[in-house]
Amino acid sequence: MDPLVTSTHTIDFTDQIFRVEFSPYEWSQNIICIALANKIAVGNVKFQEEDDDLEDELEFQLLKEFHHETRVSALAWSPETSLSVLPKCLSFASAGADYKLRLFTSDLVASHTLQVLCGHTNYVNCVTYDPEGQFLASVSDDHKCKLWNIKEDNSCTATFFLTSPGMAVCFHQEAAGKLLVAEKNGVIHLYNVLSHQAILSVDSGSIPLMSADWSSSNSLYVAAIAAGELLVWDISRPSLPIDARPVHVEGGQLLRFSQLSDQYIATVGQADLQLKVTCIKSKQPALTASLQLVGGLTWHFRLPYVCVGNDRKLCFWKVATK
Repeated sequence: MDPLVTSTHTIDFTDQIFRVEFSPYEWSQNIICIALANKIAVGNVKFQEEDDDLEDELEFQLLKEFHHETRVSALAWSPETSLSVLPKCLSFASAGADYKLRLFTSDLVASHTLQVLCGHTNYVNCVTYDPEGQFLASVSDDHKCKLWNIKEDNSCTATFFLTSPGMAVCFHQEAAGKLLVAEKNGVIHLYNVLSHQAILSVDSGSIPLMSADWSSSNSLYVAAIAAGELLVWDISRPSLPIDARPVHVEGGQLLRFSQLSDQYIATVGQADLQLKVTCIKSKQPALTASLQLVGGLTWHFRLPYVCVGNDRKLCFWKVATK
């Protein structure tokens, strides 16, 4: 297909967007977190594909704004989030420039709580919840991955010591008890959460590794962006990547698998500020778009939309992933 340059939909904000995160769960798939300068806006996004009665092709409803003391460096949604139960529940985590993690919960009416977790001594680059909502994992420039027991007392139950900054951390719906941790030095580990032991490791052979992800539709596929090269592994045969190709000549900064397909991967360049969607089976990018200021990268759970915070705009591109 021909590369798409302009976004399919945009939502304007008055402030710069620093991070954006769609909920990765079926029951809360239209809820999105948008981190601005000193607050986090949570909204509901509806597309015309879901509701033929919509007057516009996209509808955005602001649900609540949460004050945030410092700039947000990472966001993650809890599986407990749902608007279809009573009381309603918004639950998510953020990492701030003060190295602290914050856990937000709200019923959108009267009950709002904020809990702060301290323990990292440098910037936190990524946070993630396990599918059961018991643990929160975080990785930091302090060369540590921390596992927090948020179901009980928010204590740090394990620390995995890394040999370089931790850049990405992922749990997987179909790989219970396993945690993926990616380091800046190009090494990606898979840990057993209960035994705290490394199960396997793969090495990109390129540095710096800036981002990595675990395909939600295929628990065997892991991808990373390192020195501008996109690498994909089948972890049942981890010795060599099944695909390796340059996608951003001057380096990449963000990477996310499509929620719908293990064949489509979105990346954002470090210097060229381009969004690219790569199809593993094709030599040509499925989409290329120019950006101004990048603030996060996320995919919708069920619809073929990739979303980027682009300066003061939330931009959505429709990608044919079938």
